[in-house]
Amino acid sequence: MYSSVIKLVKEILFNSPLRKYFFPRYLYNFSAPQLCFLCQCLEDTRDVEGSVAEIGCADGTATVFLNKYMSARAIEKNYYAVDTFSGFVAKDIDYEVSNRGKAKNLFWGFERNKKKWFDGTMDLNGITGVQTIEADVNEFDLKELGPLSFVLLDVDLYRPMKKALPELYEVLTPGGMIVVDDCDPSDERWDGSEQAYREFMNSIDEPERIVHKKLGIVIKADLEHAS
Repeated sequence: MYSSVIKLVKEILFNSPLRKYFFPRYLYNFSAPQLCFLCQCLEDTRDVEGSVAEIGCADGTATVFLNKYMSARAIEKNYYAVDTFSGFVAKDIDYEVSNRGKAKNLFWGFERNKKKWFDGTMDLNGITGVQTIEADVNEFDLKELGPLSFVLLDVDLYRPMKKALPELYEVLTPGGMIVVDDCDPSDERWDGSEQAYREFMNSIDEPERIVHKKLGIVIKADLEHAS
């Protein structure tokens, strides 16, 4: 009887506009190969001293995935999740509009968030090792998170990306890695990330490396173990 009722309810939902909320969907902003690559980065840096940081974590979908991977693989490190939890700040949007010629209506969506919801998502998934920091990257000293072994940097726009990269690199342990999301010049909405990434790599005199269509790679040389 119970199973029949459940099937009836699911059939009703399936034939309604609510279907997308009750049936499995792919909710990641990363493709499956990109997620696999991020896991490989965690593996490659597991023996590098320092914490893991996700700068720009939105609703925590990727945070849950990466922490579940770390738990399954016994990668025991502090994990920082930094976000405004209220969308882009006005100054960053104004910069995109005034200095980079973007339309203001491009930058909406992430404001539908709260730190309370993010923390609740971690609790719901049994994740206890994430330290959440509600902050504007432009105002927060990211060097306080160091030392770092791996960073996923996903703040989307030019101004916060430009500020974040040198601070994170400064406290990145030799052998550590930063993955910069949205390094895709064909994506008008997020091409500020690509510009900031290229400028930073030029500033440290290192070659650009963009993989899986949009992931910019920064690796701090481990001179002690270099051949």
